[in-house]
Amino acid sequence: MIAVGAAAAAGDGAPLKIVTAGQPIWAAGSVSNEPLLFVQEEGQPAATARLFYTPSGGLKITSPDLVTPFVEGKDYVRKAGSDVVELTAASAIPFKTHAQMFPPKGSPNSWNGILFADGHVFHDLQVQASYTTAGKWAGAVPPEATDKLKTVLGKLKAKQPVKIVTMGDSITEGYNASGFAMTNVPPHQPAYPQLVANTLQERFGSKVSVVNLGKGGTKAPWGMSQVEKVKAEKPDLVILAFGMNHKEPADKFGAAMRALVDALKAGSPDADIVLVASMCGNPGLFPSERFEAYRDVQRKMEGPGVALADVTSVWLELMKKKRFADLSGNNANHPNDFGYRLYAQVILQLIGK
Repeated sequence: MIAVGAAAAAGDGAPLKIVTAGQPIWAAGSVSNEPLLFVQEEGQPAATARLFYTPSGGLKITSPDLVTPFVEGKDYVRKAGSDVVELTAASAIPFKTHAQMFPPKGSPNSWNGILFADGHVFHDLQVQASYTTAGKWAGAVPPEATDKLKTVLGKLKAKQPVKIVTMGDSITEGYNASGFAMTNVPPHQPAYPQLVANTLQERFGSKVSVVNLGKGGTKAPWGMSQVEKVKAEKPDLVILAFGMNHKEPADKFGAAMRALVDALKAGSPDADIVLVASMCGNPGLFPSERFEAYRDVQRKMEGPGVALADVTSVWLELMKKKRFADLSGNNANHPNDFGYRLYAQVILQLIGK
């Protein structure tokens, strides 16, 4: 269960809550705060959204801030044995029509004919579903990499202080997380770098700090300008997450990542490195094959002190059932809070317990 509410959101004298990554979707059993964006497709009488698993009981749907509950039968209905949720005519849950999701090219908030918006526009449309399920994860479970990340794992198990440095594009910077400055809405969840640090600190009892060097619009070669900054921080773990802004063939992307890894190893030889294979962008804007190829070329870089966090494969498994708009903070190239938890969960899986 995710501990909801970032420190900045606590009030009324209540103790500050630390937001952690929560239980991963592949663990099944129960699901907390799975986002749903309801769409009324052409020719359909009502707006619908699809859960990743079929609930076995206890389905609860709340507002995006996780405060206001919606009422089954009044706001939404679901047939027994179905993973599809349908809005009632009198529902208070927001929805979009198919036409609104695909505005004409050149119209406001259209990215080549797909609805796009930064800030908290999509956050406000995505209600949150929690339920129990007997469903099983059909995809590959992200592996542990304790044999590759011995430095950081050793420090964590010894309860020594650990410093993480993260480097990447706007996803690493935190765009569209509810706790990001340009979003800034409840439940104020941070992006994956802080979620990883919070969860490791809770899991191992070590003091875990994070320095986030993520910057929107960047590519792997930009990371070379940050190597000295990373070195100065004396990190125990460096997380590299590039790919969304790249368009070149996989071999060229791989060469840029390899150069960055080599430079970081030379400058910070005692740090472990995690490479993050990116979420996929909206399939109407970005070919998923590009991200799969980038994942595959990064996997070849694994070895002592270097491990791959394969977000790509988990994301594509989710996309077999979920709309991209369920998982994205801007419907184009950023995750929402659920997606940021997914990033953190895949990275945390590498480190183990």
